[in-house]
Amino acid sequence: MALTRARARESVERGFAKAQALGFRVAIAVVDDAGHLVLCDRMDGALWVTPEIARAKANAAAAFHATTLDLEERFTKRQLFADNVATLGDYQFVFGRGAVPLVEDGRIVGAVGVSGAVPADNDHTIADEAAGHPTLPRSH
Repeated sequence: MALTRARARESVERGFAKAQALGFRVAIAVVDDAGHLVLCDRMDGALWVTPEIARAKANAAAAFHATTLDLEERFTKRQLFADNVATLGDYQFVFGRGAVPLVEDGRIVGAVGVSGAVPADNDHTIADEAAGHPTLPRSH
């Protein structure tokens, strides 16, 4: 099943509500399972660069079928690998906390990325809320 704009909009609105409750101004990007942008929105007052960071986080989560919290931990000891992957993707991947895959019927259909809620643990909390606290399918 393809990720719809309506599902993406619901994710963004859930994320914005969580960000507002926590006192942050963020951007949220939603990509499909191939990393194509479905929707991106920025709260008033969020830094201008946050949409690009949010999308790069979402791209990483969609590509690797994992949260960027998991990817950050996985790549901490493999920084050279992470840098090389980012270079291959024309720097369109950010492996820092703040993106969570979107799951429908046990399949990853995309990802939601968040930027602007420093420290990044807050980006992750907001992204997890936006994604609906999914249970990720086992991969590989």
